[in-house]
Amino acid sequence: MTERGTTARRTSPGGEGRSWRAASGAWLGIGTAPGALVLGAQVGGRHGGALPVVVLAAGGVVMTALLAAQGRLGLRPPAGEGAGMAVLAPRYLPPVAERAFTALLAVAMAGWFGFNVGLGGAALAALTGLPDAAGAVLLTVPIVAVLLAGGGRWNAIAVATTLTAIALIGIVAVRLPPPASPVSFARDGPSAGLAADLAGYIGYVSVFAVRAPDFTAGLRGRRDLAACVALLVGPALAASVVGAGVAAASGSTDVVAVLAGPDGLPAANLFVAASVIAPTFAAVHSGALAVRRFLPPGGRFGGQVWGVLAVAVPGAVLAALRVDRMLLDWLTVLAAALPALVPPMAAEAARRRRGRPARPVRTWIWAPGAVLAVALTLAGHAAAAPVGLAVSAAATLVHAWSARARPASGIPIRLRIRS
Repeated sequence: MTERGTTARRTSPGGEGRSWRAASGAWLGIGTAPGALVLGAQVGGRHGGALPVVVLAAGGVVMTALLAAQGRLGLRPPAGEGAGMAVLAPRYLPPVAERAFTALLAVAMAGWFGFNVGLGGAALAALTGLPDAAGAVLLTVPIVAVLLAGGGRWNAIAVATTLTAIALIGIVAVRLPPPASPVSFARDGPSAGLAADLAGYIGYVSVFAVRAPDFTAGLRGRRDLAACVALLVGPALAASVVGAGVAAASGSTDVVAVLAGPDGLPAANLFVAASVIAPTFAAVHSGALAVRRFLPPGGRFGGQVWGVLAVAVPGAVLAALRVDRMLLDWLTVLAAALPALVPPMAAEAARRRRGRPARPVRTWIWAPGAVLAVALTLAGHAAAAPVGLAVSAAATLVHAWSARARPASGIPIRLRIRS
């Protein structure tokens, strides 16, 4: 969606900025993606089929903090730096770490493309009677065409398909009512603790949170950021409640399979197909920006075209092969590793806003938390993501404290002795 025909108010000497409406499609699309239903079903399953209110509240707070801290980097100055992650990464990370992170982000976005389009293409194939691979192609072609057309046109389409998904979630909630309330004030069940419950909510937004500046770049200020965060967190929490209810009614935590299966609702396949379009747009948008970091400027077709194709082509192959059935474990590992970068970047951004000189985010601050989160995930610990995030936050605090204490610890004195 372009800014043509709208009026943007001036908020800083940097000029006019975009309204939150120009970025709403990606945020709302992530908030209503099928994963939110599965998340609610899995967390509710650990508590006898109902989501505890304390888990919903804590999950909402953690998601909001991650999204707001990283998303603020994209706001127009002086609130942020007015740039996406591909531009910010070289400003904040050492060269080797920046290149590795950008490459990993590009690969991750191709994976998410394959995951979303594979899932949505299968649902589209079920609606049309075509093979799964044909359904993936039918979904890929218009998505890539819209992105290649450029001009921000995909935001309006993402909003429209997301509203369709929201309507169908409402139909699901009415047609498949749970036997009891899907929300409770107790924390019953064999859960290992609140950290295990929060791990799901952190994992759900972690990858999007790290690349949030791609979807806040140029927004006018913190009110627009708050609106975008609300568009994701509110629907995600609501969808997770619906997912818990569907799981309680069906007896299965794989609620997407239940809805799209032979015993599900006829409209459920339409929900799955529509709900993956906005996340796919968002994945290609971020992935293309990351790929362009490795391309020479300009070129015959332009960096944007090559960036889109570099993400969409391998992603489409993954989708046609239905890698969504086997890719989730790898994406889960990635989701555990990436949030560790958010605390030190947010702390460094706050330093710079106070007028302090820029300094790179040291790898030792966030890498141990990322490695620990990955190791715990591979070992099967449910609280891996919160533990890794906590280690990164603690290292960030230690680094900030040592930086403040260093000047007071003494200034080297140089003595010149004259002979």
